Order: sequence, then structure tokens, then C-alpha cells
Amino acid sequence: MIFNDLLTTMAQTSDIDQPTLFPFPFGMHLCFALISLVFFVYRFVTDKRPYQLILAIAIPLSLTIWISENRKLFYIIGAVELVLLIAALVTSIVFKKPEDTAADDDDDDDDADAEEAPAVQDLTEVAPAEAPAEKAAEVEDLREVEE
Repeated sequence: MIFNDLLTTMAQTSDIDQPTLFPFPFGMHLCFALISLVFFVYRFVTDKRPYQLILAIAIPLSLTIWISENRKLFYIIGAVELVLLIAALVTSIVFKKPEDTAADDDDDDDDADAEEAPAVQDLTEVAPAEAPAEKAAEVEDLREVEE
């Protein structure tokens, strides 16, 4: 019975009486869009990730819905927004932390250099009294070589 009443009410309601698309007014939508624009542009400048630039464009583009109540424009903007959001999702997966991979490559190079060169122990800092007798002799030998 309740479902039937819902359908009857919806059928009797005209397009003019339908609630608006957004639950808040244009001014609030504009504020949120500008805040997101500033945020994503800042994040793009600091991180250089393409999805941030895509979102910096996509979110303020949603303001174009307020231009007209034409249904064609509504669906075109929706399709463009969907494409931009999918592009942002794909680029966030494809371009995943490029600076971290570069840092990992540098670490691998350092490890390779360390493996190639034999580890040299600095025995000059070890006091002969603290080291075992063999180490103390090596320290004295190193000091003689340095002089």
C-alpha cells in the first residue's frame, strides 16, 4: 500500500515541483567547488600527480549544471564528469608514487655499490684498551701506515 501511494504521488508531481539536484543552494556549491579547486591545484603543484589536476578541473565543471535546466545539458555534463572521474581513477592507479620508485632505485644502487666494495672497518676510533688484543695490533698497524 505504501509503495502504491509513493508511485501515485510521484506520478502526480510535475517537473517543476521536483526537488532540485543539489541539496544546497548555488552559493554553497560555488564555495565547495572553489575550495576543491584551490586544494587540488595546490596538491598538484606539490605532488605532480595527474589525477589531482583532473579533479581540479572536474569538480568546478559541475557548476555548469546551474547554467540551464535543459536535460540534454544535464546528461552531457554528467557524461563528461563520469569520463573525468574514470580518468582520475585510472591515472591514480597508473601513476602511483613516481618519486617513491625513484627513491627505491637509488637505494638499490647504493646496495649494489656496497656489495661491490668490500666493507672497510675504521679501527682507528677503537681504543686499544677496549678492543681485543688482535684488534689492538691491527689498530697499531693502521696508525703506522697512516703516518
